[in-house]
Amino acid sequence: MLRFDPTGWGKTFQEEKNNLQYYLKNFKIAINHYGATAYKNGRSNRNVDILVTVESLADLTAVVVRLQSKGYKLINYEDGHDCSTLVVPKKVLGYGVTIKVMVYASEIFNKYNAFITLLKEHEHLVRQYNEFRDELTRKCGSDWKSYRELKIDYINLLLEEHFKFE
Repeated sequence: MLRFDPTGWGKTFQEEKNNLQYYLKNFKIAINHYGATAYKNGRSNRNVDILVTVESLADLTAVVVRLQSKGYKLINYEDGHDCSTLVVPKKVLGYGVTIKVMVYASEIFNKYNAFITLLKEHEHLVRQYNEFRDELTRKCGSDWKSYRELKIDYINLLLEEHFKFE
């Protein structure tokens, strides 16, 4: 895991955001930095996570095809579902880093945006989430599907708990 570097991660995100805006200029999209490189004291597993939100599921497939034509490799896609993941390798801060672009239909974005906002505002939640991710990595190993499902369950629980008491 790599420590948070606001200059390097932020610069990498901005460069990739500029690329994505150019590649996807014909689509109505939002591009956000999320994941461990987006908030203070996050620990990255060498991924700079970028969330591209499209207006509808219909646009999702077209965006995926467009990004593939620009060299992004599709690693996860399920037709008719709300998310696809594409990656492109880069060199950042002297490390081999993967730019991970997750393309979501807009309905999903609000949940992830709320989660990142919580992490940015509550440092104790960052520590708790880092510990959870460490344990999850040990538990799931290379089983990406289980890792993702358990992480989504954790995020949903955290959001429910936080907003229940406000």
